Amino acid sequence: MPLRALAGLAFCFVLLSHVASGQAQDTGLAIIVVDFQSVVRNSDAAQSIHEQIDSLRQGYQEEFGQIEEELRALETELTEQRASLSNEQFARRRRGFEQRVTEAQREAQARRAALDEALNAAMDQVRTTLVEVIADIARQQEADLVLSRSQVVLVDSALEFSDEALAELNARLPRVTVQAPGPE
Repeated sequence: MPLRALAGLAFCFVLLSHVASGQAQDTGLAIIVVDFQSVVRNSDAAQSIHEQIDSLRQGYQEEFGQIEEELRALETELTEQRASLSNEQFARRRRGFEQRVTEAQREAQARRAALDEALNAAMDQVRTTLVEVIADIARQQEADLVLSRSQVVLVDSALEFSDEALAELNARLPRVTVQAPGPE
């Protein structure tokens, strides 16, 4: 385990031991905990993003399925014509076919990359809004420290604000429209 992670873990244990013993309140340290990943994953906006991405992905799969069928038909035709073509003609047509296959593979790869980019851009909107929500909750609770649930082993439920963060995120950002990537 890296030294940084151990130091962070030790800090969390110290904080938790202070919280458990009531010393955090004595020092005036106010802490809240939010399960950032869970809130993002369960948000209405993230679910709408994944539905849109799945729909786009399915459309691309259908489109490339048709292209794949056309390429198979061309390959079959080329194989059947081999006997009636000279070696030079066959080699030229074969190179043309292979070039079309390569172009189709590049297009499919470009579409996947563009779809991943659209997904990341949309999810960034969710994460950015969640950070704003958490900052508002921290101000309302007069929190000095906000910890991610993934960094905490045990926490008193009174310090857990994930449900509040999810409700506020859903209210502020119920849906994000994915900017569908256009053909390259």
